[in-house]
This record gives sequence, C-alpha cells and structure tokens, in this order.
Amino acid sequence: MRITKVLICLILFANVYAQNDSVKHAPKFTLKGYVKYLEQVSFANNASNLLTNNEIHNRLNFRYQPNKHFNFRLEVRNRIYYGDIVKSYPDYAALVTNYNATINLSKNWINQNSVLFNTTIDRASMEYIGGKWDITIGRQRINWGINTVWAPNDIFNTFNYFDFDYEERPGSDAVRVQYNINNSSSIEVAARPDKVINKNIGAVMYRFNKWSYDFQAFSGIFQQDFTAGAGWAGNLKDAGFKGEVSYFTPYHHLGDSNALTASLSVDYGFKNGLYVLVSGLYNGLGKDSAINVTKLSTELLSAKNIFPFKITTFSQVSYSFTPILKASLGLMYSPAGNSVILLPTLTYSIADNWVLDFIGQSFFSQQNGGYTTLGNSFYLRIKFGF
Repeated sequence: MRITKVLICLILFANVYAQNDSVKHAPKFTLKGYVKYLEQVSFANNASNLLTNNEIHNRLNFRYQPNKHFNFRLEVRNRIYYGDIVKSYPDYAALVTNYNATINLSKNWINQNSVLFNTTIDRASMEYIGGKWDITIGRQRINWGINTVWAPNDIFNTFNYFDFDYEERPGSDAVRVQYNINNSSSIEVAARPDKVINKNIGAVMYRFNKWSYDFQAFSGIFQQDFTAGAGWAGNLKDAGFKGEVSYFTPYHHLGDSNALTASLSVDYGFKNGLYVLVSGLYNGLGKDSAINVTKLSTELLSAKNIFPFKITTFSQVSYSFTPILKASLGLMYSPAGNSVILLPTLTYSIADNWVLDFIGQSFFSQQNGGYTTLGNSFYLRIKFGF
C-alpha cells in the first residue's frame, strides 16, 4: 500500500530530525480504539416481516509522536456484517464500503454466504508543526464544515448525517498546508488529487475573527466546477448561530448546472439540561418530489449535491435525565412529498468505557392523500472504548 510505504520513509526522516532537535522528547506511541456491536431491525408497514442485520465494528487508532514537530497517524476500521440484509442485497459490500478515496486501502476478506468482513484504512498521515506552519500529508480529514447536520463548506469529505455509526467521518488522500497568521486568523491550502483528472479537488481557505464571530471564506476547484463559499459561527445572545453557503459552476461550460447550497442552524442549551437545535438546508440540485429516502444511510453524498431534497428542515430536542442517561428526538421535514423522517436516540453510559445506544430512523411521505410508511430501522448498539 503506497501510503503506508510513504509513512515509513517519513517516520525514519522524523527520527533523524528528532536526534538533531535541541529540545529532546521521548518517543511516544499510543494505541486507542473501540469495539462495537450493532444490531439492526428493519421493516416497512408490517412489523411481522422483519429484516435483521448485525455488525461487529472494531477501530484501531495508532499514533506515533517522536518529537514536538511530527505526528504520525494510522487508523483502521474492521467490520463484520451478517444477517438478512446482507443476504438480500446482492452488492451489499459496495453499499457499505463505498469510500471516495484516491487510493484503495480497503479489503474484503470475506464476502459470501450472508457474511461480509471488511478492513479499511481511513487515516494514514504525517503532520508537521513548526512555528506558524501546520502541514499534513496523507489520508486525513479536512474539516471545513461548520454546521452539525449539513455542511456545504465541507468540500473534501462530505459526511452523511444518517451514517451515525461513523463518528470519525470520512477522510481524503490529500495535502493540507496551514499558516497561522495570528491567534484568530489563518490561511489554509488543501489539495486532493484523483486518478481521474475531473475529480480533483483543491482550494484555499481564509479564517478570521470579527465582532466575536469566527468567519471563513474559500475558493477553488471541486471536480469539474469552480467553487467558492463562506461560513460563520457565533452567538445570537445566548444561542449559537452558524451558517454556510457554497456555490458551484462548471469551468468547461460556464452557466450550465450551477448549484447553490446553503445551511443555517441555531442551537440553545437550557440550564436544566434541555438542548434544542434547529437547522435548514437549501440544495439547488435537490428534488421537489419524493424519493427513496430509505437508502439515505448508505448514500455517498457530495458538497455540490449534499442532500436529495431541495429544501429540508431539521429540529432536535435533547435532554439529559442524569449524567449517564440522555435522550433526543430529531425530526427532518421536506416539502418534497411532505417527507418526514423521525430520529429518536437514547444513550446510557453503563460504565466509564461502556455505552449503550438505542437509535431509530423512520421514513414517511404523503401519498394518495395520506401518509405512508416507507421504512423503519431500529438499532441497538453497545460500545467499549479503550
């Protein structure tokens, strides 16, 4: 694997650099991760006709920091799927291992008899920090997004909100260079080359603080488009206020297939433990009619077409009953087919490193004058971190 070979060479270089560093630092190697078991039950209108699926998910996060300037990361996902849903989808492996990467670092060890065993390296990078410079090379997450649900500025590795079991979110095979002008402003340049030239991504981002708000603005190339955008994060009195907007226009045929994507969010935490989030999205390439929303959890989205609907709203209420028990209810609505998605979640901390989650995703749309259930999926997950 090419990234792994490059990392080995860079580690050797960093060790030599460390020996010549005037400030001596002991080499530091850490290993963290988790093991999760996720059980899924899905059905449409008839709860007696159930489809089940099971997943064992292990993550290993390796970190090596030989000195204060270098930081090496290698992070691996191991997932085993088995059950009715694996069996019912002929190409289930492509559905759940769909990863928008330049270099293929994914391997299916088993893909037969209703069982899929996949290993994916989703982080493999070297970071150099020196003075005002921060440079990262390799598979990494370039997080330019601000909002929680929809992040139009996140052009390098757009995440899917329905893929809740991927907390780390996707990464990119890229080079990122950041220059910190001062404590509140910076310039960042990032590039993600691809085997296919019309899928390259590269842009420059400028961040600064003004009027107690954090602002950002970027411009660059997104695959076959010129792109530019901006975002902000601050407060309206005691409430958080965030927004992002991105614009795309093809560079071969200016004016064709232009797209504007924008999102806003307001959130507020009450003293009694109640938390409220309201967000909205406009997606210029989205549809005004109902779609098959039941595949949202596995769909690979892009910054240009970040969600299937043109207009979508999201509201969520969360409440901490105790420090170890938390519940939330999310509701997503789109005028397209009057589509409604309910997202209940219950989280219980069994112990310091043990967490139990109950998660639901129910999809509805208006058809023939009434609401029809398109699909329901309920998940029970237990996670042990180390």
